[in-house]
Amino acid sequence: VIAKIKGSVKKLGAPYQDGTIVLYNKANLQPIAVRKPDQNGNYQFLGLNTDLRTFIVAFDKKQQFNAVIQDNVVPK
Repeated sequence: VIAKIKGSVKKLGAPYQDGTIVLYNKANLQPIAVRKPDQNGNYQFLGLNTDLRTFIVAFDKKQQFNAVIQDNVVPK
């Protein structure tokens, strides 16, 4: 089944567009896709299988904050 993952990035509670979002395959730790948030901090990964187990890492392009990880993300 084809599905997607979508989310948003915020910095100190405000939408943040200067980040890099990387979707990883949890089984082999390989990157699947890289996205930049839109002007409202939103991102999405399309065309994913619902059996895929992933984790997402968001990096701050300005390097003012540590990376943020969201684990056990499942496409829906």
